[in-house]
Amino acid sequence: MSNKRVTIFIVFAAVIGIIGYLILSGFDDTTVAYYQTVDELKTLGVSADGKSYRVSGQVVAGSVVRAEDGLSMTFTIDELGNTMPVIYHGIIPDTFKEGAGVLLEGKYANGRFEATNIMTKCASKYEGEGQMQTEQKTS
Repeated sequence: MSNKRVTIFIVFAAVIGIIGYLILSGFDDTTVAYYQTVDELKTLGVSADGKSYRVSGQVVAGSVVRAEDGLSMTFTIDELGNTMPVIYHGIIPDTFKEGAGVLLEGKYANGRFEATNIMTKCASKYEGEGQMQTEQKTS
């Protein structure tokens, strides 16, 4: 009976230890904060350097400069009058264009955002047009 209790205790302690390790290992520097504003990143300054973030904004018209290889570019995003330069290396989404809303994932470094992923936001005008047509049909 005593050996059985010791075995159960050891298994229980091992399971708790593994769960604790998995929880703690999830809180490293590669954890991405869900969403930061341009202003928040600028306010953090040097303390934000090298850390992963998501940031949202509008692509500033006239700021997009594509490299000859077609796989990298620089541009500026704007959010409520706060701007930030962005550099991106990778496949450029078909829906990416000047003035488009974007959600970027990457790292903040030296006052600019080094994006590893670009997601473009869908225009909300389609949703509104569909609602208007439905309302007209029911009237």
